[in-house]
Amino acid sequence: MRNSEFEIHPFNQAFYSQALLTKTRSILNDVESLNDFWKKDYYDCKNDDVILDLLENIILSVGGISRFFWPPKSNLYYKNRGEKLREVYNVNDSSILKNRDMRNLLEHFDERLDDFLKEFTTWKVMPKYVGPVFFSSDTTVFFRAYFYDKSIFKILNVEYEIKPIIAEIRRIHEILLLQQKNGGRFILG
Repeated sequence: MRNSEFEIHPFNQAFYSQALLTKTRSILNDVESLNDFWKKDYYDCKNDDVILDLLENIILSVGGISRFFWPPKSNLYYKNRGEKLREVYNVNDSSILKNRDMRNLLEHFDERLDDFLKEFTTWKVMPKYVGPVFFSSDTTVFFRAYFYDKSIFKILNVEYEIKPIIAEIRRIHEILLLQQKNGGRFILG
């Protein structure tokens, strides 16, 4: 079956839309919670764990969305579904959402943590940090960090630029809201 022959039945479209909308809504709620921390004139460092947890949840949910567009299994049906959804949501292979490293980091966190701890001696690792980039951040190893002046989340010393990720999620969320108004039916450009 070629993708041109593959269709998601109109009655089923609402389920894909709702599943994706649940994830985008969750991400955007987490973004709003993060934004509440930055509304003050200064950051008081009392909520580092909450901020880092929210960012980790965002990355995890983005990985869940990514799986809809690029299924992990090579099953032809799943591949065709992924292609169809990429078409519906105008997502291509250059999308930031395709980043398998981002997706796999949290899905296989236990294994990545094992590898991280083999590579870095724990006494050299900063467990958490929320603040501006500082001069030693290039040489400092982080378990979890967020550089709010650059909007970069770092986990197991791997960096993710948050703004482009959120921009893509917002774009897809707007399409999903239009679909919701259309009874969950796909709206093709």
